[in-house]
Amino acid sequence: MKINQSNTETKKSKETKQKLVPSIKDKDTLTVSETALFLGISRRTVYRWLDDGTIKGTRFSNNKVLFLKEDLLSIFRQNEAYERPTPTERKPITEFYTIEEVQEKYNIGTTWVFKIIRENNIPKTKIGGKTHVSKKHIDSYFKKKRDDVSTITEWYTVKEVQEKYNLSRDQVYNRVHENAIPKERKGKFVQISKQHFDELFIIKQ
Repeated sequence: MKINQSNTETKKSKETKQKLVPSIKDKDTLTVSETALFLGISRRTVYRWLDDGTIKGTRFSNNKVLFLKEDLLSIFRQNEAYERPTPTERKPITEFYTIEEVQEKYNIGTTWVFKIIRENNIPKTKIGGKTHVSKKHIDSYFKKKRDDVSTITEWYTVKEVQEKYNLSRDQVYNRVHENAIPKERKGKFVQISKQHFDELFIIKQ
């Protein structure tokens, strides 16, 4: 039943458009429906353009608005002709890390490296039989991760890191600085991102 009703409505809509097309050619003023057909837009868009001043119309009553065809044509004269945007030429990737270099720089295991590559679509290639990954994309991933402090919910105090990993205070701060680990000050204490610091000690596989 619904399908038949939909087909009937579609047929009526087509018939309405077919009736409007010849009448538009000989008219100087157009109704909302005729303007929509003339410009190839919806009635809703006609009213929206009327409200924001894109097109001009004259309201004769609450239910009747007319548009001068000449005014509608002027829209095309005023706007610049469409030009296909020039595609941005992608710069070739020339700098790469080996998997081992990523592990060493960011102190993470092999499994974790490949997980990051896969989940973030980081470009990779084979050079001399070894997997190499884009230096720019890897560095960008870790920089963004370090900078996004707003999502961090778990923190260590410096003392907690010292006790858990048997490190001196200087060693803790050196690791935080060298690996750009997020930290923030709460009163007199410095808090260090638990997740980011723990990642330094993931066993390399």
